Amino acid sequence: MAETAQTRNQDIDDIAHHKYSVLEDCLFYKLSKEADQMQGKPNALMLLPPTVAAGETLEVDVQKVVVRQMWMSEVFKEMHINGYVGLSWKDRRLRWDQIDWKTDTLNIKSFGRLWVPDINSEKFQTSAQSVDYTNYQNIEARMTGNVTARLEFRMQAQCEIDYSDYPNDRKHCCFKLRSSLYKRYIKFFILPGQDGVSSLDVTPIRTNWHIENSWVKKQEMDDDQKAEELEICVTARRKSTTLSIELTIPVLISALLILLAPFFGKFQQQINVKMFSILLQFMCFQFLANKTPQVGFGESVPKIYIFYAFTLGVSVVSLIATVIISAAARVVRKVPPAHRYTLLASVLNANVCCGFEEAPVTDGTSSKDASADWLQIHVALNNLIPFAV
Repeated sequence: MAETAQTRNQDIDDIAHHKYSVLEDCLFYKLSKEADQMQGKPNALMLLPPTVAAGETLEVDVQKVVVRQMWMSEVFKEMHINGYVGLSWKDRRLRWDQIDWKTDTLNIKSFGRLWVPDINSEKFQTSAQSVDYTNYQNIEARMTGNVTARLEFRMQAQCEIDYSDYPNDRKHCCFKLRSSLYKRYIKFFILPGQDGVSSLDVTPIRTNWHIENSWVKKQEMDDDQKAEELEICVTARRKSTTLSIELTIPVLISALLILLAPFFGKFQQQINVKMFSILLQFMCFQFLANKTPQVGFGESVPKIYIFYAFTLGVSVVSLIATVIISAAARVVRKVPPAHRYTLLASVLNANVCCGFEEAPVTDGTSSKDASADWLQIHVALNNLIPFAV
């Protein structure tokens, strides 16, 4: 103790590290002894909360919430996060005179030596305890009785998934931190924040998910409206530009083939092009199916699936229309069409210049053979199909 008394009279900056450690141990021993006398129980500083009067509550300030890591489990639709929460609270038992001890801070080497708020995951006492964990680090007390600490956590949660924009799907996940032993005793205050809501610090995250929104807020527990809990929510969107290109470009090419089919010439050539386009779309759809999550999309239907189905439907309708028109054009007709329709078809075919068919060969003995005029109308109808569909 003589060494300690001598240490008190020195400037704190001049004390060696091992001597400062001894000073902290002596200070903690003094505070622990006074707490035992105040609360009438051994190891009170370790076992009992700071307040002793009935009806008192402990105000725990949430200074900062940082998420360092985030990863997804696509199969189980879960999000895992790793980070910490900066907390502070008042403990009247941790007060001393700076003049006597030459220091205004006291580092608590182990959180087991001091009572701390039992803030855990909502699944802490279930089978998921092996997955979620919380641990206090860097506990520091000031001479005014203010205690600061960093609550390290790793948690997982089920997510609400919106697959509408797949493969750039959106996931919304919420994690909860609460007290299991002192539910009504601990009251949270979000600093800084408005109406008890503050944003998360997600700058350390390095992942292929874009954080669209994140927040931490306090709310009432579902099973006890007088108790409070912290809710940490993250909304993330997948950043997969290359996959979007892989899924979109092939079907766009096949759709262009359908639109450009009349420019390939005769009916038979157009039918071949459209059949190839449909085959390409089926191959693209198979590739898309291979990229589908193993558990599917649930009740939601991604827009890209709707686009694939629409493109395939248009291609099939266009192919059927061309086949029907091609079959109708081969029928020999003796009755000529209305002259205005023939002129209109000739003007369209001459200006659009999409496709053409060779006029049927006649022997010139029949003046009623109108197949050539009907062929002009059929070609014009086929040229208008891509635009009409």
